[in-house]
Amino acid sequence: MNNPLPRDANEITGLVPATPGWQIVVTSPSSGDRKVCPIVAWAAQRHIGTDGTPDHNVHPVFVLDGRTWTLGDLDQIIRADGEVLAPDELT
Repeated sequence: MNNPLPRDANEITGLVPATPGWQIVVTSPSSGDRKVCPIVAWAAQRHIGTDGTPDHNVHPVFVLDGRTWTLGDLDQIIRADGEVLAPDELT
């Protein structure tokens, strides 16, 4: 039997651009400060649950500290507790 190649636990399976104005508040891994970051896209992303079961959801892709991230990427470095802000929720 052929075993499939291992897949990235945070594999992006689809991507669409975000409309302007969406933002997310996350903690910067470089400074530890909370930052408001622009969301540039929405990603259909595959995550592996703690029980090994795959889960598919839509997650923001945002710019933080000069690079793009998803919450799954950021969670591998620092606790990713992002708060998504719609364009009409901005202060």
